Amino acid sequence: MTASRHDRPRGAGIAYRYSIHDEIMQHRDRIDLLEISTEDYIVRERRLGADAEMRLLGEALDQFPGVAHGISLSLGTVEPPPEWYLRATNRFLEDSGLRIFSEHLAFHSVDGNDLTMFLGMPFTEESVRWIASKYEAVKASLGRPFALENVTYLFPVPHCPLDEAIFFRRICEETDASLLLDVTNLFNNSQNHGYDVGEFLDRYPLERVSQIHLAGGFLTDQGTWEDSHSEPVMEPVWELYEEVIRRTNCEIVILERDSKFHPFEKVVADVDRAREVFWRCRDAEADFVPKDPFHGVADSLISLNPDVPEFAQLKGFQRAMMARITSGDYRAFYAEDPQRAAADVGLTDETWRKRLAHCDLGSMDRLAKSWTAILKQEDEVQSAYESSEWAAWAELLDEPDTVASQ
Repeated sequence: MTASRHDRPRGAGIAYRYSIHDEIMQHRDRIDLLEISTEDYIVRERRLGADAEMRLLGEALDQFPGVAHGISLSLGTVEPPPEWYLRATNRFLEDSGLRIFSEHLAFHSVDGNDLTMFLGMPFTEESVRWIASKYEAVKASLGRPFALENVTYLFPVPHCPLDEAIFFRRICEETDASLLLDVTNLFNNSQNHGYDVGEFLDRYPLERVSQIHLAGGFLTDQGTWEDSHSEPVMEPVWELYEEVIRRTNCEIVILERDSKFHPFEKVVADVDRAREVFWRCRDAEADFVPKDPFHGVADSLISLNPDVPEFAQLKGFQRAMMARITSGDYRAFYAEDPQRAAADVGLTDETWRKRLAHCDLGSMDRLAKSWTAILKQEDEVQSAYESSEWAAWAELLDEPDTVASQ
């Protein structure tokens, strides 16, 4: 593979959205690089009305170095990764020329139900071994190591022997994964779940941090921090970001913003601040060579068996948790007879049943309500998509020459 601008991007930039393409292009001198959400180009529902032919994206990547960021892998789910998703990701990486990839260390999709909101993994050795196995399979498919991102989670799974910092350290001991440290997620979790962020960083594998995310959020009426990607970065997050920059060799910093883009000057002001901190702590003249080289895509997934006994209880826990969120019938079953309901999805170990039983009820209820809203939104999106497809075909049918040539 020949060298390209995407081999080793460096600096502070912004998550690319086609809707702010013009604004990004107009601020080239204030943005070092772009992060591209693969979902915007490989998941149909998010392509409606988007830059489906990648024309705008190609123009942007001609001007900026870029990295790719995935959302839909659900790496923690004790199921094989969806092969269609890996094939589509590979096609996108090849078409775009992007070499660096990252995904979230979490789960959100079980038994065909995709919650689209990240659930924190149980911090156990079973989870470590599963993540390590699935990471290796995905790495082989993508032909490259990739970074794992920490997420904001509504509640930690109770009664686990590890905490998040040690959990990530164990993942790094078992894999060659680098880390994408989302500083806003770290701040949110420390505030929402009551732990000392400085002590956390002392035990977290900072030597593996290659990327950083920054985002803005807000404090809810209930006193918890939300990761909304819609507001300026909070002042305590800036303080934490500067500490992380000083204590790591991170080379990539991305401001995430998903809404409230205007006035864009306020958005790019956060990029300015991130860049100032980054370049104050880094040697701009250093000569860097690519690391984590592209190895070539495997013909098929390496052996990955989610049905072996060592993962049975983690799998049963995930199935039971998702069923409590997505199925009213299962919630009623669980309320009536928790032991039978847990056994019904393969959860038989008493320790794992205790973890399920003591999950935060308020958060579970909130997730269940969100699931109802997600289903309604999906129906609306699908209806709009089908209408647009029929409209496109109707237009073609009015042009006989066009139809005949296909």
